[in-house]
Amino acid sequence: MDAEFMITRQFKQPLEKVWRAWSQAEQIGKWWGPKGCKVDVRRFEFQPGGFFHYAMNFEGAPAMWGRFNYREITPQKSIAWLNSFSNERCGIARAPFSDICPMEILNTATFSEQDGITTISLKAAPFGELDAERQYFIDLKPSMEQGYGGTFDQLADWLQA
Repeated sequence: MDAEFMITRQFKQPLEKVWRAWSQAEQIGKWWGPKGCKVDVRRFEFQPGGFFHYAMNFEGAPAMWGRFNYREITPQKSIAWLNSFSNERCGIARAPFSDICPMEILNTATFSEQDGITTISLKAAPFGELDAERQYFIDLKPSMEQGYGGTFDQLADWLQA
């Protein structure tokens, strides 16, 4: 079975505005992450080799840490990054909820605009995974639909504000 997850969303905003939401620390921290989560941006280096390091804060729970390691950025066209859970110092860490969740997920988001409507297509796949981690990722696809869907809902709300 294919271990690649895909989601596509359209936003009734011009590409330039949508791109800024992804490429500026003061914006990405306002919408990134699952619903019900407040993101605290700790490090934001929007360049190949740079990091977006953040704490995900849920009411009544300890912070969960995450990071992007940006691999490729083509302005207003695409962003590729390795996403992982992390520790407070931006090191890779196991997911707090599973010992077989892949340590890193390769994400590629592509951006296009037509008539003032921006389309984002995001692909995610495990990176450097073991067989059990690959199967875990495949089984996680319905949850990812909700997670990424909720994140994109928050992006839509942020863009409308």
